[in-house]
Amino acid sequence: MSNTTPFHKSVLVDAVVKYALPANGRIFVDGTFGLGGHSRAVLAACPSVEEVIGIDRDAEILDYSCKSLDDPRITRFQANASNLPEILAQKNLCGVDGILLDLGVSSWQLDNPARGFSFSRPGPLDMRMNSDDSQTAADLVNKLDRDELVRIFFEYGEEKFSRRIADAIVKQREISPFSTTDQLAKTVYDAVPAAGRHQTHIHPATRVFQALRIAVNKELDEIENFLSIVLGCLNPGGHLTMISFHSLEDRLVKTFMQKNQKGCECPPRFPVCVCGKKPQLQILTSKAIFAGENEIAENPRARSARLRAACKIDTGVARK
Repeated sequence: MSNTTPFHKSVLVDAVVKYALPANGRIFVDGTFGLGGHSRAVLAACPSVEEVIGIDRDAEILDYSCKSLDDPRITRFQANASNLPEILAQKNLCGVDGILLDLGVSSWQLDNPARGFSFSRPGPLDMRMNSDDSQTAADLVNKLDRDELVRIFFEYGEEKFSRRIADAIVKQREISPFSTTDQLAKTVYDAVPAAGRHQTHIHPATRVFQALRIAVNKELDEIENFLSIVLGCLNPGGHLTMISFHSLEDRLVKTFMQKNQKGCECPPRFPVCVCGKKPQLQILTSKAIFAGENEIAENPRARSARLRAACKIDTGVARK
């Protein structure tokens, strides 16, 4: 355990409380539990809640949350959110009434230099949300070929200087392998043209670090895995709430909700539906909800947060 005291200010708490559960919802899943900020708010606002299932990849922050949020209604699991079916099976549950995923990295992870998520202070080039995973950011930076680095920086970080940065990394690692965050940040900074550094208010390495974090933790794969199982874990009328911080994440969530609200996937030219797919969700947020100016002023990391919510349609089919 780090000596640093964990801290994380949850984003869009009011919106989470509004959409997290249907009226009288009893069982709530916080699939990115962290320090439990969202769950704390839901428990305070929803007296009908009898149990919160808290899931997180990060054993360190999950362990600390037992001290910061000691509530007998909470059961914690170190796992991915996509492991929810196995967790429900352990608890002999067929489904739950609300599921939340906050896809952002926590402030504790960002601010703890030992975790290697940020270049603000020197630390090991790690970035693993689950420290038991074998692959670190240093492994990717030192072993991937140039074209794969370009793809990661451009696709996951939307970095327009991805080629120049990848070239600089390959050249530098031939001299000395990367092992720390400040080493990588300096190489990226030097690779970005001076004019490019002044076109944005963020550090030139910000997008590269974001892209590596997504790649190390296979975050987009995990979202897709979670979305493939989530409908089977919700009770009829149950709510799904998701907060994303990146356009790629939000696109996956938005597409999933729209597709399952529409149901039928037949081409528009078909006069009648032949696929037989029925709507399974009703979208509760007509468009993404963003943080207001006051919240952003108090918590700048809320600036890119966006929330979408949907309700599972009650088809009248009895659950086994």
